Amino acid sequence: MSCMRDLFSVEKPIIGMVHLRPLPGSPLYEGGGLEPIVEQAVKDAKALEEGGVDGIQIENFGDRLFKKNVGPETVAFVTEIVHRIKEEISLPHGLCILMSGRAGLAIAKATGGKWVRVPYYMEVYASYVGLMEGEAAELLRFRRYIDARDVKIFADIHIKHAYPLLQRSIEDAASDAVEMGLADAVIVTGKATGSPTNPEDVKAVKERLAETQVPVLIGSGVSVENIEKYWPYIDGIIVGTSLKVDGVTTNPVDVERVKRFMSKVRRLRER
Repeated sequence: MSCMRDLFSVEKPIIGMVHLRPLPGSPLYEGGGLEPIVEQAVKDAKALEEGGVDGIQIENFGDRLFKKNVGPETVAFVTEIVHRIKEEISLPHGLCILMSGRAGLAIAKATGGKWVRVPYYMEVYASYVGLMEGEAAELLRFRRYIDARDVKIFADIHIKHAYPLLQRSIEDAASDAVEMGLADAVIVTGKATGSPTNPEDVKAVKERLAETQVPVLIGSGVSVENIEKYWPYIDGIIVGTSLKVDGVTTNPVDVERVKRFMSKVRRLRER
């Protein structure tokens, strides 16, 4: 049984994004306390569940411009939000905390999360917040320290919005993330949030990792219009923007878009 089936009870799961509004303390925070943020997050999560996705990933998307490390306030706020979401839905959940894998891992452990997405897992990147160093070595040790070995690490490869300083192929980077970094799954993305992922990148990574049986996921730009071209090469999809009202990342989840997307997924699974 693959890691994906273990987590989601289905092959090629669809993970819907819950993009949190700006949290207290972040530059775009609108005031009003945590409750309006919780309410929107719960609505989005329920819409994703109603639409038929296989899991959700909760991310502090609204906290831009992101810091290299997050403070305790972010950990506390997101933990409370996740608990409130879990009171309303039964889907498995994971975390992505920008820009701290350790914070995401800790929240996942505290809330029963099944995985953590780590944007900067290996290598060094030039990004819009400065140089970002991979945190794999520290994260693996932290996972043991808090007894969170049941929380899987989903590692981004050549993450969006950043440029690797080590000039080599994406498949070489993926191989190192698995063999040296011990990632449980890898994620391939486009250049930015919502931008399509290059199918050739996905194919190259999948072929390189074939013998390892480590899952390969797509982390940006998948829609009902283009999912078919990725389907033969992927083991899962993380999708957000195309499931939102008018396809705008910062808008609420559109349950009808989710249903159309999952209807397409069911047809592909039946082939």
